Amino acid sequence: MNSTPSAARGVEAAGRPLREGADATRQLLRVLGAALGMAGGFGALYFGTLSVFLKPMAGDFGWGRGQTAAATALAMVGVAVGSLIVGRAIDRLGAPRVIGASALAMAVSIACLSCIPASPAALAALGFAIGLLGVGTTPAGYLSVLARHFDRRLGLALGAAMLGLGLGTVAMPMLAQQWIEAWGWRTAYLGLAALSFVLAAASMALLFGGPSMASAAARQPTAAASSPVGDSFPVVVRSARFWGLVLIVFVVSAAGLGASVHMASLLTDRGLPGAAAAQVVALSGAGVALGRVLVGALLDVVRATRLIALAFLLGAVGLALLAADGQRTLPVLATGAFLAGFAIGAEGDFIPFVVRRYFGLRAFGATFGCLFGVYALGGVGGPVLFGIAFDALGSYGAIYGTAAAACTACAVAALALGPYRFAADAC
Repeated sequence: MNSTPSAARGVEAAGRPLREGADATRQLLRVLGAALGMAGGFGALYFGTLSVFLKPMAGDFGWGRGQTAAATALAMVGVAVGSLIVGRAIDRLGAPRVIGASALAMAVSIACLSCIPASPAALAALGFAIGLLGVGTTPAGYLSVLARHFDRRLGLALGAAMLGLGLGTVAMPMLAQQWIEAWGWRTAYLGLAALSFVLAAASMALLFGGPSMASAAARQPTAAASSPVGDSFPVVVRSARFWGLVLIVFVVSAAGLGASVHMASLLTDRGLPGAAAAQVVALSGAGVALGRVLVGALLDVVRATRLIALAFLLGAVGLALLAADGQRTLPVLATGAFLAGFAIGAEGDFIPFVVRRYFGLRAFGATFGCLFGVYALGGVGGPVLFGIAFDALGSYGAIYGTAAAACTACAVAALALGPYRFAADAC
């Protein structure tokens, strides 16, 4: 259904599952739980550490970096497939069941990496399983819950929760690098699997509380579905704005995540020792964290398209700094990594926020899941393209420069998306 902004505000205010301020403590615990869950989820704990695992795995197996990246990046194909159904699964089965089962399955799958044979097919299959089974630990799972409980402060809630993902992206590569140097990459994956399980258990306790709260969370989506607000999914996919978002999300994801996965290899190729390279990668994670919090907080007061255009331009500057093959100055490389990470973090808040504001809640799960799947597909294609470019050219300069140009083009495209259709109510 095509609602006017004024009508949408009134209906959405009446149908919102939980009003901000009704239980501030419960709301805070939800945000903290989502943050902790994403810190130990797929994005930070598995995908965020691929950069430090890529080189030792390629060396151990005798593979090229493009081949290794292609095998491991199939995890993002799994996420892309899973994200198409996770939102609807939460609507039907309840968030505690879906997210809890996903976290447990992902931890077990990561543990299986410790005994993976030197087979690209086996690594690809296991990577796909990690992505498919772990999709509930991504923003597609956690942020779908928050979007149903926040409206006027939605941007702040998203940014605060995504800070967990950003901080996890800072900590996990350094921790993984230490474990790889101490025990080897196989045992390091066992440690990450155990850590994932512990963080998921703590997250579930904070996010859903005791059995009564979990039961209420399981019932909540059904209640929300009785008062849908916004466009149906068939209407959404016929919208030019939706396809504009698809293009923007895919291109920036491919550029940013491709650069992220290969960043440690680029830095060590430039002469940095492994520990220093891991610290720079961690600084990129700090950029992700700042992008999450700063952009998330500002989304409630500044138009999202303007904010994201600025973030994409900053990311383009960072990628351009990394593109210069002769650049070996640590502060310059660190600045480039930080700015590239900032753009990735900003995009993470931007997607669920604009889905709510442009299309409403009626098909939020399906629409956000679809766009998050596109984001995941960018995470598949980007690392593979970066690896192929390196294998063909012997350096990362050209592909990082191309990624910088792509982010610039997406900044311009974001400005053309237009005004919101479903603004927050004034309460």
